[in-house]
Amino acid sequence: MRSKTVIKLPCPFVNNLMFIRKYIIFFTIGLSSYCYGQVENSARLDSLLQSAVNSNIGPGLTVGIVKNGELIYHNSFGNVNLEYDIPFNDSTIFDLASVTKQFTSACIGILENKRMLSVNDDVRKYIPELTFYQDTIRIKHLLNHTSGIRNHNVLLDLMGFDFAHQGYTNEMIEELMFRQNGVNNLPGEKMLYSNTNYVLLALIVKRVSGMKIHEFAQKELFEPLKMTNSFYRNDMNAIIKNRTYSYYKTKDGFKQSNSLSLCVGAGGMKSTISDLAKWSQVFLDSAHQYFYLSKFITHTDKLINGLDMKHARGMFVSPYKGYYTYNHSGRDIGMRSQFICLPELNLAVIVYSNSNSINAVDISYQILDLFIDKIPEANEKTETYAHRKDELKKYVGTYQELNSDMKMQVFVENDTLKAKSSLGNQAVPLKSSSTTSFQRFDNPSVKHIFLSDKDSKVSMQVDFGGAIFYFETIKLDPNPNKNLKDYVGDYFSKELNVTYLLSIKDTFLSLDYPNNQEIALIEGQKDVFGSNRRTKYSFCRNDKGEIVSFKVASEGTVNNILFEKIK
Repeated sequence: MRSKTVIKLPCPFVNNLMFIRKYIIFFTIGLSSYCYGQVENSARLDSLLQSAVNSNIGPGLTVGIVKNGELIYHNSFGNVNLEYDIPFNDSTIFDLASVTKQFTSACIGILENKRMLSVNDDVRKYIPELTFYQDTIRIKHLLNHTSGIRNHNVLLDLMGFDFAHQGYTNEMIEELMFRQNGVNNLPGEKMLYSNTNYVLLALIVKRVSGMKIHEFAQKELFEPLKMTNSFYRNDMNAIIKNRTYSYYKTKDGFKQSNSLSLCVGAGGMKSTISDLAKWSQVFLDSAHQYFYLSKFITHTDKLINGLDMKHARGMFVSPYKGYYTYNHSGRDIGMRSQFICLPELNLAVIVYSNSNSINAVDISYQILDLFIDKIPEANEKTETYAHRKDELKKYVGTYQELNSDMKMQVFVENDTLKAKSSLGNQAVPLKSSSTTSFQRFDNPSVKHIFLSDKDSKVSMQVDFGGAIFYFETIKLDPNPNKNLKDYVGDYFSKELNVTYLLSIKDTFLSLDYPNNQEIALIEGQKDVFGSNRRTKYSFCRNDKGEIVSFKVASEGTVNNILFEKIK
């Protein structure tokens, strides 16, 4: 653990090691009482972070708290490098992962402010190579994840991409997307989180400004804000001093995660606590020169059906204990990040961990709780509802995620509605929050919303703080596909440029494709199988009843990938 400091923003960033030591000593001696006066819960904060890390000899985390324009708390536990036992420090540079998206959004906001584009522009105005999908996809649809464009991470997995030994670039993703013949939904119909949206936004920035996004952001954003240690990575081989290393936990201990990909826009940015503290003022200070970007990034549109969205443009706008928060998290193998602002309290919390076993999001909300004395009077009266036991029965059933084979059993046990995912270990109890919605006991930010629209395929939505997952009720047949030989063969997808081989192994249908062997396909409904990996295979027959193709849907963000039988 290192000394806690209080820094008034903006402040110059210092790289010289000797000056840093003098700087820390000055603030520790001269302002330590002020620091503890401002952070009344300093000891509780230290204890919270220490308990999350468990051991100072493993990976850890770094946390910054900004209050009333000051970085009032910055503390770290654990190591950034396990090989040399190097601890976190004031200027540790870390990955943002999906927290990057708000900065990509900011670049679009700057271009619109310069009147070089409009969020209502057709995306194909700048990316004509993209297929026209029967309706106009606009820039705003990319920003708020309502474009319906398939998630490239899932497409790569379906291709058999070897993430451990292969890397990909923006150019590779662009080429892959230009081959796609379909989307998941109409523009503006629903929010489906897709990293591809932000890769395409990076391409728009490049084509409109004439600069790659790392150059544009450096000139138009990071330099004016004096975010001297923030950047989009543009060279995999570049040396980054004072950077973190990512670790994931296994039964044999921690392993180091090394990405070979250089793809920016949806992620790919690095920063520090001090720089993100400066960035927080864009959202917290209405007199800030870039406050217009706060309005741009946090602007929420309506869906086609008129419902308000919770995902804005690169950030979520989510309620928490009577307040509205602007937030986004990031995750990758071996790291977690979280950036959250609470404007009404002039408060921001920044959390980064270089371990997949430390939940940065949970920690950020535990920190917020220390600064929330009470729910505002205007928001104290919230809707409450208690369902009778007979009312709960109408929600009981088997639900399946759209564009996925993940199922969720909803049932009543001891007068309590519970939900259990086919990928989960135990049922989660639900508590009534309105006439048609429930929240999880252990995590109130997760809500199950049951729909009454009989014309809609969706009968349940699970809202994870603004990220929506869609489910429909299904009826399972215990033995829907009696002749597995019907499905055996070789199938090819032009969109993915890959061949799938289906055969019978023992008593089940088995799937093989690059880097994936003997995946057991499990029966669901007639002519439908699942892999229990959030992937569904729906087979099609010709007039003679023969299987001629199948379509793949996966992870809720990819639908209708066509595989035609070639053998």
